Amino acid sequence: MRIGISKERGLSGYERAVLLPEEIKKIVRAGHKVFVEKGIGEDIYIEDSKYRTAGAQIVSEAKDIFAQPFVVKLTSPSDNEFLMMKNNILLSMFHAGQNQHRVKFLQERKIKAFAMECIETDQGERLVDATDITGEQALIYGYNLTKKSPHECSVLILGYGRIATGALKVVMGLNSRMKILRKSEYKDIRHHLKGKDILVNGIHWPKYHRERKDYVVTRSMLKLMNPGAIVVDISVDYPSPIETCKPTMPNDPWYEIDGVKHVCVYGYPSLAPISCSRRYSKQVLPLVLELARKKGKDLSKPLQNGFIKIKDYIG
Repeated sequence: MRIGISKERGLSGYERAVLLPEEIKKIVRAGHKVFVEKGIGEDIYIEDSKYRTAGAQIVSEAKDIFAQPFVVKLTSPSDNEFLMMKNNILLSMFHAGQNQHRVKFLQERKIKAFAMECIETDQGERLVDATDITGEQALIYGYNLTKKSPHECSVLILGYGRIATGALKVVMGLNSRMKILRKSEYKDIRHHLKGKDILVNGIHWPKYHRERKDYVVTRSMLKLMNPGAIVVDISVDYPSPIETCKPTMPNDPWYEIDGVKHVCVYGYPSLAPISCSRRYSKQVLPLVLELARKKGKDLSKPLQNGFIKIKDYIG
């Protein structure tokens, strides 16, 4: 099968590559023809020559990538990139619930899309996952904004699930004072916010809460935190359980409301692009091989779970 591997573009900070030369080599050995966009790895110190040695053909024009029957890209294609596509298989992050206008492109351009973030087992185990890097990079960035040494910071973490794991490791490793707030304690949130330097949202916020705009932390509560406090939203579900949170991008990662800086980066792993690329490349490889081998049909259950059903988003 002919496979186009797209370069990330459009936003400073998206320096990652979805597939690295070692994985490209395995795809080529499986009998597929791979087209890699020129400069795909330049920001993480991988020259085009390494992709060429792996067996890929380097192309300069994005349209020659998006014209391939199977397109692989880490972030969702832009509107302009969708217009270059027709009758393709697409494997990328998508977040359809927050990008419903792009679901219309799937319908109009007859694209069969698989959302990486939804490719998971029936037990909820994601096959493309960097949540530990997400939490780690979010907290490192948050600490840099506090103007304090980490051991002098007091941190309140909402949630104790998978998304908060990386954040917990950083907080414990840097010896900050920490409180993990359980769901049963949300009613006492005002008490727990007092004297905190960093508030971390690690809650997976269900759709019905988002639609009703239920808040655990309201804007008025921010004044309970210390001067110069930081809100770090790891989950980036919008609307968030924190009223003042809204998604930001790596090139403009934070904003300030009532003297409190908010970090809500949509794509935290991009803050560690080398590590992130290595992780994703290994995880994406078997998915690419299966989709290419089976041409998007009779797929394993995780890939079936990742298939975007247009009717779920467009009535």
